[in-house]
This record gives sequence, structure tokens and C-alpha cells, in this order.
Amino acid sequence: MARPTALTKLAVRGLVWLLVLLPLAAGAQRYEISGECSLSGDITLTIFDGDSTTHIHTARIDRGLFLFSGRVQGPVLASLSHPSMRRPLYFYLENAVLTIALNATRPETSLIKGSRSNSEYRYLLEQIDAAPDPSDFLRDYVQSNPDDIYIPFILHSRMQSLDEGLLRQLVPLVDEAAKHTYHYTLLRRWLRETPTVSEGGEMPDFSFVNEQHKQVKFSTVRNTEGPTLIIVGASWCDRCQKFVARAQRIAKKRTLGIVYIRIDDSPAGWDAPFLKQLSVDHLPYAILVDAQGHVQARDVRDWELDGLL
Repeated sequence: MARPTALTKLAVRGLVWLLVLLPLAAGAQRYEISGECSLSGDITLTIFDGDSTTHIHTARIDRGLFLFSGRVQGPVLASLSHPSMRRPLYFYLENAVLTIALNATRPETSLIKGSRSNSEYRYLLEQIDAAPDPSDFLRDYVQSNPDDIYIPFILHSRMQSLDEGLLRQLVPLVDEAAKHTYHYTLLRRWLRETPTVSEGGEMPDFSFVNEQHKQVKFSTVRNTEGPTLIIVGASWCDRCQKFVARAQRIAKKRTLGIVYIRIDDSPAGWDAPFLKQLSVDHLPYAILVDAQGHVQARDVRDWELDGLL
């Protein structure tokens, strides 16, 4: 029988190491999420993978523990949700071993270990929130890092608090890998579907529910002989009532039309489409429209009315 040569021994050792390393390499191409929580029943993992795709997985919570495993192409946004949670836990997922201690009451305080991308995302959020002016920090960061994959989700999740003009300025700057994320697609859709309601621009003919609970178009109530002041408020808002009263006193001395819209007259409430269309994010909110139907001023304060008119 021929004695094995040194080359043969080396080949055998290489094969052994290959057999050992292959499973490890395969494991590195998958994610595993082991979590603990105080919930019961099923928990849902949603992966926002790609331009407009979501993948939804469910797992049974067994004695406070749950487990997910699978594969993603790269760092990607994901969320954990449960019927008893008021809002999901959003985090960044990658092919790695993750552990999550889920706080169902305050998901944002949940402890997540094992995801480098999620650590980078959380660090960026901390920088934004700690900045003297978060909007300025975000503007500078997007201009310097337009390909950062975390930017589209951050912009989308903060749409209500960011100035609309800033949002319209930053979304087109997003580039490269960040353009192939789920929330970039949502931002682009928002830009297409939401008219620009800016000073000097034409006021869109939006619909709202009036105090008689009837659907009304703005064009049917707009003052064509002078300016129109749109006031968005609510029946329970004391400041709104004072704003309307002041505007009505001014209207007696001037040719001023007043359109008062109470959000609680509509079953949709804060979800009424016109609020998003006009970028109304607080009450009272007033927009002054001139006789030709152009926006003269946005977010008008009651003490500014005399000067504007």
C-alpha cells in the first residue's frame, strides 16, 4: 500500500477544514433573532426589503421567548409588532446573530445587540436629537452623506415634525444605495402625490368636512373678491376659538373671507387627507389665500393678520 505523500496529507487537511468552515460561512449569510418579552401569542417580524417590498414572518412566543431566522441581502430596516403594542419596534437587521429584549410599552427603549447597522442607526438618531437645531444637523448630514441607507427612514418617520420645504429639499439629494430602500419609495410617492402648498404658489382645491358634517370643496367657499383666511382648528381647542374670534372682528372692517375647518367634524380626524395635503401639523393653523387663489402666507399667527392684510 502506497504511503500518503505530504501533498496528499495537505489536501486531506484542507478538505477537513473546508467541511468545518462551510457551515460557519453559510451561517454568516443568515440572520437569527432571539428575543424575550412579556407578551404572549404571535409576534410579527416585517422586513422592508428593497424598493417597495415587505416580507412578513410570524413566530409564537413561548414562555416569553421568540425566535426568527432567515436571510437578507444586506442591512435593511425591520420591525417587530404585536397586537398589544401601540407602535412597532423599528431596527436595522443584517445577517448576524441578534438578541432583543423587547419593551412592549416603550419599544424605542428595547435593548438590541448583535447588529452593527442598528448601532450606527441609533447613534445617528442620538446625534440628531442632541443637536442644537436638529433640522440644521439633518440638512448638513444629508448633504454630506446622501447615500446613507438610514436617511430615507429617518426623513419619513419625522415628516410631521420637519418643515415641508426642508423635506422637499432633502429627498432629491438621496443617492446610490439609499435610493433602493423601501422608505425612499414612499418619500418619492409623497412628493408626486402632494402638491406644493408654498407661499406664492396656487392653493389646491382640497375637500373638507364642514360644521354641518358635509363634504365641501374649498373652491366653493373661497372669497373671490378679496383674501380668504383658512383656519384649521378643533371644537375643543380654546386657542382656535380665540383665533377665529379675532379674525371675525378683523373681517368686519375688511374684505376678508374666513373658512374655519374643525378636524373633529370629520370622522377621519387627524387622518383627513387635506391635512397631509396642506402640511398641517398643529392647531390652530392658518393659511392666507389672496383673491386670485395664491397662497399669501402659511402658519399665520393671529397677531400677524392686520399687518398681512
